[in-house]
Amino acid sequence: MSEHAPHLVHDVLIVGAGLAGLTLAKQLLDADPTLQICIAHNRRFPYPERIHKVGESTVEIGAYYLSEIVGCKYHLEFDHLRKMGLRFIQTLNGTGDSPYREIGLGVYPHQPTYQIDRGKLENHLRDELGERITLVENSRVLDIEKNGEVHDVSVRDHEGAVTKRAARWVVDASGRGRVLMKKFGLQQPARVNHSAVWFRVAGKVDINEFLSSTDEANPFGNARERARSTTHLIGRGYWVWIIPISEQTTSIGIVFDNTIHKLSEMSSHPLAVDWLNRQEPRFQAYMESKAFEVIDFVMLRNYSYLSSRFLSADGWALTGEAAGFIDPMYSNGTDMIGLANTMITTAITKPGGRDMISRMNSVMAEAYAGFDDTHHASYAGFDNWNYVFVKTNWDAVFYFMFMCVLFMNDKFSDMDFIESIHGEISAFYKLHHRVMEHLRQPGAVSDDYVLSDFISLVGSIQDYANRSIFLKDKSDEAVRALLEKNMKILQELAGSIIETRTFDDRFFNMAKQLDAA
Repeated sequence: MSEHAPHLVHDVLIVGAGLAGLTLAKQLLDADPTLQICIAHNRRFPYPERIHKVGESTVEIGAYYLSEIVGCKYHLEFDHLRKMGLRFIQTLNGTGDSPYREIGLGVYPHQPTYQIDRGKLENHLRDELGERITLVENSRVLDIEKNGEVHDVSVRDHEGAVTKRAARWVVDASGRGRVLMKKFGLQQPARVNHSAVWFRVAGKVDINEFLSSTDEANPFGNARERARSTTHLIGRGYWVWIIPISEQTTSIGIVFDNTIHKLSEMSSHPLAVDWLNRQEPRFQAYMESKAFEVIDFVMLRNYSYLSSRFLSADGWALTGEAAGFIDPMYSNGTDMIGLANTMITTAITKPGGRDMISRMNSVMAEAYAGFDDTHHASYAGFDNWNYVFVKTNWDAVFYFMFMCVLFMNDKFSDMDFIESIHGEISAFYKLHHRVMEHLRQPGAVSDDYVLSDFISLVGSIQDYANRSIFLKDKSDEAVRALLEKNMKILQELAGSIIETRTFDDRFFNMAKQLDAA
C-alpha cells in the first residue's frame, strides 16, 4: 500500500452514488464513524429534481430502511408524498363513465410508505454525508484488481485522467452498469420474461378525475387522496403504473409479458400512446385532455437478471441493481437495497463479519429467488378479476407476515438468528412456491368467487398482516413465536386457495377471528 498516496487509500470504495451507494455509505458510517469511504460516481451533484430514475415508489421494507435505518424519516415525511398503498384497477377496456373494478385502500396503511422524488432524496443523502466521505464525481471505474489485502481501483475522470485508489472493500452500486457482475461473470438469467417503457409528464395525474363511480358499493368514493397510491391499471399480460412523484410530476410506465405484448409496439412515446389508446382508452383520453408536457421516455427490454453471488470474503460486494433486478410490480427495489446494504454493513463492521458471508449469500439468493417465483409467468391472468384478487392479496400477506417481520424487527442483521431459523425460512419459501405453482396453472382460481367490483382491503387479512408486523419485544423468542403464528395463518390461506377454494371467505373473515382471539 505504500505506493498509494494516503488520501487515495480507503476502507471502502463504492462504485456509484445513487440510492444504493449513498444509503450504504450512511449505514456504514453510522455503524463505524471511523471508516474512510470513497464513492466514485460518473455524474455530478446536485441532481435535478424529478431525475429520470426508476424507483419512485417504496413499500414497507424499503420505507422502513430509508426512514429508520438510514435516518431519513423527517425528510420523507415533509419533502415527499405519503403513499396510499398499492391499487389495482381493471378498466375493462372501457371509455367515459363505463364500469371498472378496483382493489385498494381508502385510507393510508398502518405502516408508512412513500412516493419519492429520487433526485431530491439523493441530494439530501449527499448533503447528510457531507465531508464524511470522499466523493469523486464525473469519474468512471475502469478496473479493479486484487493486490494483497486491498483492491487497486483505476478511476478515469471525464477529461481522461486516470488515478489509482486502493480499498479494503469494493462495493458495486453502479446499477445496470454491473461493474463487478461483468468482471467476475456473475450474471445469470431470471425466469421473468418482461419488458417495460416509461415516461414522466409535467403534471398531476389524478385518477379521481377519470376513474370515479357513484355506485353505493364503492368504498373509495370519498378517498380524495387515492391518487397517492401506486396505481396499477391491469389487463391481460400487462399493467400500467401511475406514480405521483410530486404535485407537479407523474411517472407513467407500461410493463408487460413479452409473450403477449411486443416492445416494438410501444418503443417510442407516440407508439406508447397508440398502445394506450388500444388497451387503456379511458386513461389515454384523460391524458390527451390534459396535454401534459412529456419530460422523457425510456424503454428496457428483458429487464430481469440475477447474480450468482452478492458478497465475497475477498472484500467485494454488490448492492442495488448491480446485484440483480426482478420486477417493478410491487416496488421491491428499495427493499433489496436495504437487505443487501444491511448484509454488507454487517460483513464490514461486525467482528467476524467475513465469516458470515456464506450465510449472507444464501439469504440474498433465497430472497431474489422468492421474488423471481412471485413474478414468473404472473401477468397472463390480469384480465381475470378472481385471479387478481387472489394473486395480489396472497403476495402482500406473505410479504408482510414473513419478510417484513424479519427485516422490520431488525433480524436481518443478526446472522446467528437467521441461521437458527433457516429451516423455518425455507418452509416459508416452499409454501409460497407451492401457491405460485398452483396459480400458474390454467383454471387455478375458482370461478365460484362472487367478488365485488370494489374491494376495500380495510379489515381484511392483508390489513391485519400490515398492522401486525412490529413487535414491542424484538427478542429472538418473540420474533420466532410471531413467525410460527404467521406460518399457520399462511398455511390456512394457502389451503383456501389450492384445496378448499374458499379464499374469498378466509380473506375477509380470518382477520375478524384473529382480532377476536
